[in-house]
Amino acid sequence: MESIGVMVFILDQFTDTADGSGASGADPDNPMARLIRWVLLYGDRRVLALVTTIIILSVQLIIGTVWEFEMERLVTETRAVQTLFNTLLGGIILFVSVVLSINTAALAQEFAPLQVKLARIEDSIGFQVELEELADEGVSPSGLQPFLEFVIGAIHAETESLRTSDNSTDDERARADLLAFVDEINTQLARIENRMRRTNPQVSIVLLSTLEYPYARHINVTRRLKSVHRDELTESDRSSLATLLKVLTILASGREYFTTLYYKRELGNLSSSLLVLSLPVIVFTAYVLLAMDAGLFPRTTLLGLGSRLLYVNLAFVIALSPYVLLSSYMLRILTVSKHSLESTVFTLDSDVELEFDS
Repeated sequence: MESIGVMVFILDQFTDTADGSGASGADPDNPMARLIRWVLLYGDRRVLALVTTIIILSVQLIIGTVWEFEMERLVTETRAVQTLFNTLLGGIILFVSVVLSINTAALAQEFAPLQVKLARIEDSIGFQVELEELADEGVSPSGLQPFLEFVIGAIHAETESLRTSDNSTDDERARADLLAFVDEINTQLARIENRMRRTNPQVSIVLLSTLEYPYARHINVTRRLKSVHRDELTESDRSSLATLLKVLTILASGREYFTTLYYKRELGNLSSSLLVLSLPVIVFTAYVLLAMDAGLFPRTTLLGLGSRLLYVNLAFVIALSPYVLLSSYMLRILTVSKHSLESTVFTLDSDVELEFDS
């Protein structure tokens, strides 16, 4: 529980700088910011797990050297180490079984009759057709990144129409609110486009680039503009706002769907990595227990370290590696989920919205 608390604390403190555009204004090219982005999002999870394991081993060896205690006596005269490895062995088997069961349950949702599969494909096509009718730019691409660029282009077209339309309202207050809203949307879209240029293939381009996009607030403001200034807006303004509302809704629903796809892929990667790692670790941990009972340890040492100190700590971090691997995946999943909580038009944040007269 303590490790989970530390993870959540790190997440709360640093995830706002994970994409280089957090509220703190951190420089995205700062080495610390790059390290945070790598740990939270961009880094290969298996590499992160390996690095974490090496750090744990190094810290344990340093502590065992500075704070001397007799590992030889601990191993030969007590059963504390054997008990620890027994617990780890049983925990690994149970832990891997639970994770794979969860993934199997998620996979079971994909088993469906042909008509269900057909309906899903038709829904996807209908989703694209609806956007194409709004954008009037031909057939939308099937790739996720080109599709996102297509959606952004449709939003830009409507915001530009609101900004430059000769048929727009002459009311100063309504015009000011429209332009302020257009500027806000363009600022957010510029952030998305900037992230798309800098993002990493380890995580979905669509998902990363749209993290923190306040679509719920923009949908709400669009509706409020139509309501508050319904008498001042021209027909051209109402049409552009109506189209913008539909495109923003499509962007919101699309992002939530792509987030679901990302979670499925990440769980699949986690399960496959655990399967590859867990069996050797289980066999190795069982061998360590047998070696301890027989009093068999390698005599080779390294850098003057005691053989018992070196090999017991090495065996410990190897037995711990499945949990470290899980933590590395969960760190990225938690980071993504922290910025993907809004699946409705409601928001958990108290963002400052455009102010209108009531």
